[in-house]
Amino acid sequence: MYNPFPLLTKGLLDDQVARGKRWFVRQSFARGMESRLKAAILIRGYQEEEKDLAEQHMAALKKDKNAFLYDATLEEHVERLRIAAGQPFGYKVFYAAKKGMDWKPPAIYQQKIRRYIGRHHPDWRPQKEGDKIQVGLYEEFGELFIKFSHDREEDTIPFERIEMY
Repeated sequence: MYNPFPLLTKGLLDDQVARGKRWFVRQSFARGMESRLKAAILIRGYQEEEKDLAEQHMAALKKDKNAFLYDATLEEHVERLRIAAGQPFGYKVFYAAKKGMDWKPPAIYQQKIRRYIGRHHPDWRPQKEGDKIQVGLYEEFGELFIKFSHDREEDTIPFERIEMY
């Protein structure tokens, strides 16, 4: 299963805290799971003023036994995040880094995207240089989405849907 997110490292964690991330949501992450692991975890950071958004994210995870909201102003929470960033044995901990329109899909996904566009948007044909179909990868509450845009039209689908093509 394709996973676009990097492993959480102590350097990445320190960088995010330095950039003003205060709230960190932890959740289970099926895309990162491997047979030898106890769990794959995804951590998503939010700015101090995004507490409501972090709480909405937590509310969406009500059945996830790994869900937890860290507060980077609490030393014990920072220490637990640093332990997670150390990639403890039996776990892989990923960070939900932004991708957006900068995302470069692997070759197999480029083919899937072409097939999806051909089937669902057959009239999306770039007519002149610079007139392109934009494809971006986005994360919301730990779920991945692909957003397509061409001219003034847009289409957003769950990432799992593109894997069927």
